[in-house]
Amino acid sequence: MTTKDSVLIEIRNPWRWGRSIPGFAVLFVLALSMGCGPIGPFSSGRLSGDEGSWPEDWSRIADVTQIQLETGPKDPYSVNVWFVVVDDEAYLATSLLVGTEVPEEREWVRNVVADPRVRIRIEGILYLARLVTLTDGTMKGRVFDAFKLKEPELEESRGDAARYFKVAKRSVTTMP
Repeated sequence: MTTKDSVLIEIRNPWRWGRSIPGFAVLFVLALSMGCGPIGPFSSGRLSGDEGSWPEDWSRIADVTQIQLETGPKDPYSVNVWFVVVDDEAYLATSLLVGTEVPEEREWVRNVVADPRVRIRIEGILYLARLVTLTDGTMKGRVFDAFKLKEPELEESRGDAARYFKVAKRSVTTMP
C-alpha cells in the first residue's frame, strides 16, 4: 500500500481521525461549529435544542448533575455547570471542585452579574430562566450540602469560595 492509498483510507474513514491528536482537533472543531453547546470544560456559543415549558416539578430531574448554561443574550456564551435541586428549586454553583478561587473571574459569572437572563439546557430541553444570587448563608449551606451528596469528594473549604445561584423562571418568552 502506498502513502497515497493510506491517506485515501483515512479520508474515507473519518472515525479513524479521532485516534490522533490532529484528528481529534478536527472532530472537536466540527462539533463546536455545529452549535451543539459546550463540550467538557470548553465553552461554546448559543445552545441548540427545543424550548420547553417551565418545569413544575424539578424533582424529576434532581439526579442530573451537570447542565448547560447560556449567558449573554446578545453574545451567547455557554458552559457546563453543576446543578442541584433543594426544596423543589434548582440551583447552580461555581468554583467548587476546580477553578479559580474567586468565582467572579469566570466569564459566565461576569455575564450573569451583568445580565441575569439565561437559557439552561437539561436533557436536551431549553428553558428560559434568570439567575438570582444567593445571599442567605443558611440556604447557601443547604445547597452546598446537596452538591456534596452528588459529589462526595468536595472539600468543605470549597463551599465558602463558591458562588450560588437560584434558577428562577423568566417572564420574557424570547431572548433579545
